[in-house]
Amino acid sequence: MSNLKLFLASFISLISLESSSQTSLFDKQMQVSFDEKQGQFAALDTKLVNENGDTVLLKDVIDKPAILNLVYYECPGTCSPLMFGVSKFIDEVDLKPGKDYEVITISFDPSEKINLGIAKKAAYVSTMKNKEAAKYWHFFVSDSLNIAKLTKSVGFNYQKRNNQYIHPTGLIALGPDGKIIRYLRGIEFLPFDIKITMVEAAKGKIGPSINRLLAICYSYDTKGNQFVFNVTRVSAIVILFFVILLFLFLSLSRLKLKTRLNR
Repeated sequence: MSNLKLFLASFISLISLESSSQTSLFDKQMQVSFDEKQGQFAALDTKLVNENGDTVLLKDVIDKPAILNLVYYECPGTCSPLMFGVSKFIDEVDLKPGKDYEVITISFDPSEKINLGIAKKAAYVSTMKNKEAAKYWHFFVSDSLNIAKLTKSVGFNYQKRNNQYIHPTGLIALGPDGKIIRYLRGIEFLPFDIKITMVEAAKGKIGPSINRLLAICYSYDTKGNQFVFNVTRVSAIVILFFVILLFLFLSLSRLKLKTRLNR
């Protein structure tokens, strides 16, 4: 039994070393993740440039539950799949855009102009069945000061590296008053998730994030500019879990055996 304990202790130590290195990677990942701020408010005084080239305030754009989508239009990674995911749920969700909710896409790259946003919107709308709903999918750009104010208010953390951005992937649900209701992580979303989120947003009801586990199971690939499944981290967690179960089982078995022998 002592040899077994020594083996288990050594194994757990190896797992701990691996976990510590993964923790460092996890900390770096969290620097470009969502800092969740449910119940707080997006910066409604953020100045935006709309598709007509006019400068408007975010508070003038939001008058109903909204899906906030922070991307940059020339992103070579997850932004395009995310926006195709948005176009897909607009087609499929059992709610009427413009009446029940609206979608707001804002570039966090201050160098991008609204003409680029208009071109990108046209590409996504071309794949949609409900093209009428595109009227309520609004695209914007802004300057660096206003982008910083907005992203900080909603907990959207990102970094610029080699003329590209490392950033979280997902959506932020806002109430009609700009209150942050929920974070939806990933690039594709079930119509039910969008519907229940918008229904709750209309009531101002704060909800837990969807797919928060992805922050643990996935890590950021700086070369591919995307989140990938972290096999090492997940395997370490699973193995450690079963090692602990085995240790507990053997300890209980030994205790039972001692009890029987002492009788």
